[in-house]
Amino acid sequence: WSRERQQSLLGQLSGFWKGDIWDMRASPLQTGLSAKTKQRRLHFGCKSATINSELKYACWKKFSDGNWRNTQELGRVHRMVKWLNSLGPLPASLMIRPFAEWRARYTTYLKERGMYRQGTTSRMDREQRPCVTSRDSHYISTLRQVYFILESAYDDRPEYEKDVWNLQRMAIPISLSLSNVTLSFHRIRQPWLRKTVKAYIRYCLPIYAEGTCRTRLQSLTCFSEFLMQERPRGTAKAITRKLLLEYLSYLPTRVCVSVRKSHLLNLRNFVETAARERWLPIAAERMIFDEEIPRPPKAQPRYIPAAVLDQLNSHLGSLKAPWMQMVLILQECGMRISELLQLPLDCLTQDARGTFYLRFMQGKMKREHTIPVSQEITRVLQEQQQLVRATGHSTTLLFPNSKGGVSKQQSFAQRVNRLAYDHQIRDASGKLFRFQSHQFRHTVGTRMINLGVPHHFIQRYLGHLGPEMTNRYAHIHDATMREKLSEYLQGTLVDVTGKVVPEEGPLDTGDLRWFTRNVLAQALPNGYCAIPVVAGPCPHPNACLNCAHFRTDASFLDVHKAELRDTERVITKANANGWTRQIEMNERKRNNLVSIVTSLERTHA
Repeated sequence: WSRERQQSLLGQLSGFWKGDIWDMRASPLQTGLSAKTKQRRLHFGCKSATINSELKYACWKKFSDGNWRNTQELGRVHRMVKWLNSLGPLPASLMIRPFAEWRARYTTYLKERGMYRQGTTSRMDREQRPCVTSRDSHYISTLRQVYFILESAYDDRPEYEKDVWNLQRMAIPISLSLSNVTLSFHRIRQPWLRKTVKAYIRYCLPIYAEGTCRTRLQSLTCFSEFLMQERPRGTAKAITRKLLLEYLSYLPTRVCVSVRKSHLLNLRNFVETAARERWLPIAAERMIFDEEIPRPPKAQPRYIPAAVLDQLNSHLGSLKAPWMQMVLILQECGMRISELLQLPLDCLTQDARGTFYLRFMQGKMKREHTIPVSQEITRVLQEQQQLVRATGHSTTLLFPNSKGGVSKQQSFAQRVNRLAYDHQIRDASGKLFRFQSHQFRHTVGTRMINLGVPHHFIQRYLGHLGPEMTNRYAHIHDATMREKLSEYLQGTLVDVTGKVVPEEGPLDTGDLRWFTRNVLAQALPNGYCAIPVVAGPCPHPNACLNCAHFRTDASFLDVHKAELRDTERVITKANANGWTRQIEMNERKRNNLVSIVTSLERTHA
């Protein structure tokens, strides 16, 4: 803190935000702020003029950043001002005293007035047991938010010089569905190692995904803990082949084999990069060899057993919207949870044939991905779009949280696992099943394999860059399948009325046409069904010639002619016997067959 920095900071306040009384009904924000009738004015009356301005700055940031979207916090700010005015001489800034001191004094004040009430948070732990933890008073929470906004604003050092990095401020691409958007170096106790690890992670962030960098930091934190135990006074020169051999013996007592492999590979990369870039005075030769890296068992697909899915779906109505809709979408589309939670409101699009597609950004691959969806999921998506638009909130998300922002992955997992606990969803061994969002993705891939869907289609549908990931739950199918089916792309497609279905449009690329018509479309003896295979069996079997989803082409012309002849014989017999119902059913079928045959003969004359 400095007085010059304080003046610069408070100079950002202007207009509405500079006044001592804010009538939130006249707020200049256009973020759908709702003002409660009893809490519509915010009065700043702290006896310290500079702290009063700091409170204004913090409240302005909370409202303008969208973290406070209604006026329920106003009463808590008023209480904080009353508490500050009850104290003796106030310093020039809240930053002059540490947060722990302010918190202790405020807690005492609240307890003396019977206003200190701790809340509770309920969640499911890793053993699928309800765990209730206490959380601090709302008044203390407001003080904490104000203090740390100011602390961050006063600390104008570059982010990479701090011990906690906010990746959003560093413009690092990160999923907003994650609860934690920071990297903390506090647990690396050695100053020389912390400095080098910061340089290394800063080097990695532009190259690798945020999750990879976080995992590498965790590995180096484990190495720091080892050094504190075995070499508490060690320096960079202590990193030798002998020390790393000791670390090889240390790890099996701390972590499982798969984590051990990750820790060793990450440490080796760190040591070799630090030597190459001369961040540490260590030898450049390799000190951890391939044969010393453990080989964990081959990873198996983590699909959800059918019996567990049946239990989940039978109780799905107990989940409130939009969590129920999210589960339905995951079960068909196999998206990553981060992609689902960040779906844009306008994620649905339609091609010239009426097929609906789900369009979204694959965060891991950093590219747009498009997959066709069934009618059922299309309705789910459209209903959710209507619900969001009806709220009037200015959000671009399909599944926004109560503040209009991105819902968190942890919130989804907690709700699904709470459902599993409440309704005792168990696996074949009788153990309570613990759901992980990525299991839905594996389940979709496994289901496709069981349906005989080609390997390269699964790779395309799930958006894998190469076959390696798909190979975890798929076997290679005949590579010539696409060539055998490609002739269908050359034909004209007609529906049950004989109307030609055009195929010009932004989504009618050769790849997507093959994708939807040769694999997603279910093959029939006389054509194709437009309902995707992944959506399950047809709800109306043996009614294709009266179904709007039916598609056919000239390759089935002889089949249609034969069926037309058979249908006419049935009608003739029905007329002779006076079978009115048979006549009614088959007349419509004959009319559709005549339209199909006529249209196909005309377009392929």
